[in-house]
Amino acid sequence: MKKRPSRSLFDEQFKHQKLEQINDVLPRLSRMIRWEAFRVQLDSAFPVRDPKKGGQPRYDRVMMFKAIVLMELYGLSAEALEYQINDRASFQRFLGLEPQHQVPDSTTVRLFAEHLTKAKAMEQLFAAYHARLSAANLVVNEGKIVDASMVHAPIQHNGRDDREKLENGEVPENWSSRKKAQKDLDADWTKKHGKSYHGYKNHVKVDAGSKVIDHYVVTPASVSDGKMAWELLDEADHGQSFYGDKGYDWQDVKDGIALAQMKDCVLKQPRKNKPLSEQDKQRNKELSRVRARVEHVFGSMNKQLHGLSVRCIGLERATFRVGLTNLCYNFLRSLHLIPGSTVGIV
Repeated sequence: MKKRPSRSLFDEQFKHQKLEQINDVLPRLSRMIRWEAFRVQLDSAFPVRDPKKGGQPRYDRVMMFKAIVLMELYGLSAEALEYQINDRASFQRFLGLEPQHQVPDSTTVRLFAEHLTKAKAMEQLFAAYHARLSAANLVVNEGKIVDASMVHAPIQHNGRDDREKLENGEVPENWSSRKKAQKDLDADWTKKHGKSYHGYKNHVKVDAGSKVIDHYVVTPASVSDGKMAWELLDEADHGQSFYGDKGYDWQDVKDGIALAQMKDCVLKQPRKNKPLSEQDKQRNKELSRVRARVEHVFGSMNKQLHGLSVRCIGLERATFRVGLTNLCYNFLRSLHLIPGSTVGIV
């Protein structure tokens, strides 16, 4: 019986090319995104280390950042990520790891993400990438859509007395410091379309032309959508159209739109004893064609990024995780906006 010849270097190259042909997202992300450009924001989140003090050499920060991107893209825990990096050659190539390199363990990954959270680094990383998209003329700036989506968080199981105190902004006196650390005191409840939700909200401003997320704010679920419209606008929006659903049809939002010198394209809400006219209904129908593009954004998050949910505790960590989801969405969106053969444009 004849033995098959051993695999050559050319066989490995052919295998990598075949992976790209079947639309594996990791080679495309590696090729199109300038990951090294994130080093400035990553290094600024950490104190300068004195080399004279010695100690174990740290892992490369860009590689560690790419590791937490993998967690988000594939919906992995830190433990599952450690296993998958050891097991999957595609993950190793994405991270730039050779067989002789040590793989970061789950604790190292968690501590790295926690440090970025405390330093509020995700806001800087998100803004830096958006600036690169703008510089590449991938952000159209001919209209902005504002909307919010629920971010599900684990439901807290508390007794009746504890719930009453928490609803009044008080922490039960009999809770130990350890118990407090395991309770999410920031996530809360809201109702939408008659259904109750627990967690947070991801308020976003989306570029209508490109469907790129421009800006985001994370709040407890009970914060109304319209209250955060001001937080999402900036000077670059002047002269553009502001699209929003009926939840933004109130006077404070309209004042903000006027102050930002934007065109009011918010869907009109019928009032008590004041139904919409046929003209208003037709206007809503026409504006909905553009406003609905934000639903494509949230739909992509559910399909490609396993939905919007967090398993962390507190608004600070939730803001980091949701910001990472928004950034990964922009990564994936940029793949659709950039020609396939382009290298390192953003």
